[in-house]
Amino acid sequence: MRRQSNLGAETAVAAAESLPPGWRVIRLADAADVRLGRQRSPGNHSGLHMRPYLRAANVTWDGLDLSDVNEMNFPPEQLETFRLQAEDILLSEASGSASEVGKPALWRGQIENCCFQNTLIRVRSCGPDPRYLLLHFKADAELGRFSKAARGVGIHHLGAKAMEEWPLRLAPLGEQGRIVDEVEKQFTRLDAAVAGLQRVKANLKRYRASVLKAACEGRLVPTEAELARREGRSF
Repeated sequence: MRRQSNLGAETAVAAAESLPPGWRVIRLADAADVRLGRQRSPGNHSGLHMRPYLRAANVTWDGLDLSDVNEMNFPPEQLETFRLQAEDILLSEASGSASEVGKPALWRGQIENCCFQNTLIRVRSCGPDPRYLLLHFKADAELGRFSKAARGVGIHHLGAKAMEEWPLRLAPLGEQGRIVDEVEKQFTRLDAAVAGLQRVKANLKRYRASVLKAACEGRLVPTEAELARREGRSF
């Protein structure tokens, strides 16, 4: 744990040196409540208070996949602790692949009284724009920061305690919303560009097929008969 804290401190110092005026680096725990989900034990497979819960398999790079949501017993005294609220952020706490650790998604309250398992870390903002935190975590995941910080052999873990110490590059609150809006605008343009390239690729594939078809049907180049007529000679 001490090693992780030192790594976090070194990262924070390095980050602070290159931040714009008004930005600061703080511990994630100073801006959000960080909690590990509840363990799934045999005693929780059934009971009087079965509730839906999310696990690491529900978190994808494109957001939450809610097509397969399991249930386990969450008594009322545990429900308040593990019940998700709209705008909570869920991070994949563990994975067999280090590159998948820390993969984030935003919960929007799609399922009532939904809880979460200990393969996920829940981050609940205490001030920053949750959408900004989500972008921050996406950057940490896609740039490999989470994979470098993960520990374990076979199964790679982030750990809730380590996440509490995670360095958060925090923009001023008003700027956070503008950053989110600009990123969404840029991503929309990228999506449109990708769609355009896919259309071009499909058109090129059709053109390739038409060229091959014409070649095999004698329509790609003039036939000897056509050349003879054009040159005014017999064939």
